Amino acid sequence: MAVMLECKGLEFSFTGKQVIYNIDFNIQKGTFTVILGRNGSGKTTLMNCLNRILLPGSGNVTILGKNLMSLSTNEIARLISLVPQEHIDIFPYSVLDVVVMGRAPFLKIAQKPGDSDYAIAINALKDLNAEYLAPHNFNRISGGERQIALLARALAQTTPVMLLDEPTNHLDFNNQYHLLAAIKHLCRLKKISILASMHDPNLASVFADDIIMIKNGTIMKKGQTASVMTRENLSTLYNTDTGEIWLNDRKKMFFPAHILG
Repeated sequence: MAVMLECKGLEFSFTGKQVIYNIDFNIQKGTFTVILGRNGSGKTTLMNCLNRILLPGSGNVTILGKNLMSLSTNEIARLISLVPQEHIDIFPYSVLDVVVMGRAPFLKIAQKPGDSDYAIAINALKDLNAEYLAPHNFNRISGGERQIALLARALAQTTPVMLLDEPTNHLDFNNQYHLLAAIKHLCRLKKISILASMHDPNLASVFADDIIMIKNGTIMKKGQTASVMTRENLSTLYNTDTGEIWLNDRKKMFFPAHILG
């Protein structure tokens, strides 16, 4: 499989404190990779370094073989999109207008989106079964619906690599699974490479092709989900004794051991 994104020796410090260091991994075409780690482990910092929101202190990131540091902001936006974990109120645009903002990297200065751009935006909402949101005011829909709208905006950006920072934030129990199933389907259908940071190891275990475990700013374990998602690794990652329950001969769920009794 083709390597879409590669990270080598990535490091970042803030006010003299090392936040992430010696980060090495690559993302294959059409795969869904999940970063797991405790709060403060460096997940969001890593995501922001991967599209140059933050400038790494050292190391290299390449997208389709192109060095991230050599690309213009517009070139980066055509290769990699980001869905942040926090939402902010924006001007009272419709959801459709928010989604079509994903077409900005393909427009000239002062050029307005055309019919083809709006068609791409509508299709992005359809891919997420959310076309019904198109006419609604973005500021007046629920947090979960905003998350879906921002994911649709990233899809409309038509980048080969997509970064999702806590994509299930603000989503209820049912919609978490629906959204992640849609993301996994889009990886397969459109051959998008998706890297998501997540908190819930059980959701990651169900949907991810590959797992990257980050602890104290560096990679603790990485590899295919079946081999990395073990009780022992999760106990080390979260500093708590972890138990497991097998659902069938292939799937299992993990819990803090004291809950299981």
